[in-house]
Amino acid sequence: MKQRSSRNGESRNMQESEPPVSGEVSGADIVAVAAETGEPEMGVRPGDVESMSFSPAGSRRDLLTGEIRQTVFWLALPVLGEQLLNSMVAWNDTYLAGHISATATAAVGFGAYISWLISLMFSLVGIGATAIVARNVGAGSRRDANVAANQAVVLSVFLGVFATVVIFLVTPAIVSLLDLSAEARPVAVQFIRVDIVGYVAESLTFIGAACLRGAGNTRTPMKLIGAVNIVNALTTWLFTRGIGSWGGFGTPGIAWGTAVARNVGGLLTLYVLLRGSDQIRLSREWLRPQWSWMARILRIGLPASFDSGLMWAGHFVFLYIITHAPQGYSKDVMFAAHIVGIRIESLSYLPAFAWSVAASTLVGQNLGAKQPDRALACAREARNQAMVVLMFAAALFFFGAPTLFGFLSKDPKVIECGAPALRALAFMQPFVATLIVYLGALRGAGDTIAPMLFTLLGMVGLRIPIAWLGGRYLHWGLLGVWTGMFADLIVRSTLMAWRLRSGGWRKVRV
Repeated sequence: MKQRSSRNGESRNMQESEPPVSGEVSGADIVAVAAETGEPEMGVRPGDVESMSFSPAGSRRDLLTGEIRQTVFWLALPVLGEQLLNSMVAWNDTYLAGHISATATAAVGFGAYISWLISLMFSLVGIGATAIVARNVGAGSRRDANVAANQAVVLSVFLGVFATVVIFLVTPAIVSLLDLSAEARPVAVQFIRVDIVGYVAESLTFIGAACLRGAGNTRTPMKLIGAVNIVNALTTWLFTRGIGSWGGFGTPGIAWGTAVARNVGGLLTLYVLLRGSDQIRLSREWLRPQWSWMARILRIGLPASFDSGLMWAGHFVFLYIITHAPQGYSKDVMFAAHIVGIRIESLSYLPAFAWSVAASTLVGQNLGAKQPDRALACAREARNQAMVVLMFAAALFFFGAPTLFGFLSKDPKVIECGAPALRALAFMQPFVATLIVYLGALRGAGDTIAPMLFTLLGMVGLRIPIAWLGGRYLHWGLLGVWTGMFADLIVRSTLMAWRLRSGGWRKVRV
């Protein structure tokens, strides 16, 4: 606390030299949201944003002047914990489905892709709300931070209801596009239509957590996510396998358990926001829709989420190729092997994402402090640390591929189909680390157009055509389809490294 007091004068001067909040939001404002004050249940006080940092004991380490290696590590560590909690849900669902049948794994896996699409829709609001809340908290405008958070909650309800209705109506058509087996199609439709029961609550949790992080309170979102995951693990096992003489619902039980957990998370988030934290509290007067605030939130969130939406569309075409290029395996086995492989791959891309967030935060804040050389050094250090972690994942993929597949699926055909592809993925880990971390660094700088173009090139020019060639015409099975993904990873990571080295991101106005 003494450390904070000693900086008050400097912080006050910095605030007075900055203009009031306008429609412009800088990269530093956007990425400051990941920082934690080390004090439970407290938001950021005016003047604290520029000195946020982490250490294992919770003391403050200056992101702008602290030792880079330690700063990057302690900034990434809490995000890594949150990502591991999220991955627990995916592994749990895949494990339960994999021990039912390949058909169940295909249905649950397809449901996961739909859930990913919905989360991208929610990020339209979450990204914008985080940026505006962080900007106003940093400027000391608690009222505007609260208005933004309240309007984001209103938008979360609109989005949740919209997503529920749309996905309920279009699910049969989407399932038919992938040409799953006659047995898998009704299971997939039923699974998704049960899953949508939790969309409104999920939207509230997702966007409420984004607002809390924008105020500097990252501990509460972690507690919320932890509670949701625990409930999810318990309810999915209960509803899938039953208890005592009751045999459970089978595959739909996974969706019912997830829906229950999401609704619990929504209620807990609503309780937290009604109770209020140091900066954010729901208020009746600010919950009336204000279209200018909503437009501002969506305008900020739209560019970053468009890139992710493009990635999702590419992945959907990728799934279409998998189900139309079985070549020796049934469609359900090919699809299930891909789903299990992606779940295992999360052991590498989730840690990479943690260091991506650290890079985004450090690049944005150091550019805001007119320290572009330090921003570049932080991005490279984040990439190096992520690469060390991903080398362990590479060894696990190469030597443990059959064991990992066998844990998530009891079908020997799924294991036989997927293990060679996972072994090949081991050699891609340096490219995965570079791509994901440098993407976060460029977004932290506000440089989002170039990565979007790289994604378009990688998806349309490489991943999709090479996957079609390898799977459909060369008859290489899942490994042939994944060859397109490997080409995309190599080229896009090279382009990201080139963009960072070129320095164009230093001049981007946001």
